[in-house]
Amino acid sequence: AQDAAGTGSFTGDITGVGPVTLNDDTAVGDFWNGGDTFSYLHEANQRTGNFTATVRVVGQTGDAAGRWGKAGIVARASLAPQASNASAQVASGTGSQLLAPSAGDHSPVPIRLAGRQNGSGGEGGFEIGIVDAGTGVESVNNVFPEGAAVNATWLSLSYNADNNGFIAGYAPDNGGVPGPWSYSAEKTDVANDGDGWYVGIGYSAHNSMTVGGAQGQHGVTFDRFAVVPEPSTSLLSLLGLGAFLMRRRR
Repeated sequence: AQDAAGTGSFTGDITGVGPVTLNDDTAVGDFWNGGDTFSYLHEANQRTGNFTATVRVVGQTGDAAGRWGKAGIVARASLAPQASNASAQVASGTGSQLLAPSAGDHSPVPIRLAGRQNGSGGEGGFEIGIVDAGTGVESVNNVFPEGAAVNATWLSLSYNADNNGFIAGYAPDNGGVPGPWSYSAEKTDVANDGDGWYVGIGYSAHNSMTVGGAQGQHGVTFDRFAVVPEPSTSLLSLLGLGAFLMRRRR
């Protein structure tokens, strides 16, 4: 997803999800904080209604020790700087739990649901760890082990239009298909103006996004990105009620 020149451009395509455009948004504080730059490959049109997006993380380029890179599925209320957003993301470099932070760095981050609640500016946002369904603890961020190939990993981002709720999911790769899924808690207060969400894949780098940047470059390769619209909860309830009434009438 990061080209060899380190310009922030994406290579390849997103098969089956329609036309895409590239938004290289480097506004201060846009993706997480003032130290991050951000590239985003997204669908051309905003989605309304329920949807679930999935992608597989399969590769890495550049400096695996790059600091605090973040990669995953991103939904944005607009393409304007500092727009509301939600993402299912993994962290690379010193954000990975298999690469210990250097002195003075923060603790490694979990695989998580993260983003910005509104477009009011400032830095930071929300972060909600994905809880492993088997152990009941936060999923270990071992996608980018130091000096080793990427542990192929699936991410999902689901949106419920009925309550404006986002949920992030994570599953290990099992021969090219997702293994058991684990999920985050739901986030329902990410502001939107009602026009819908741009959905795509994104990568942020801490500091410069150029090869050999001040804190290291870490590119990420995705495949099998797909976005599927889903019926609303209210529609499913109405369909269920209708079926019940038909059976009762009979």
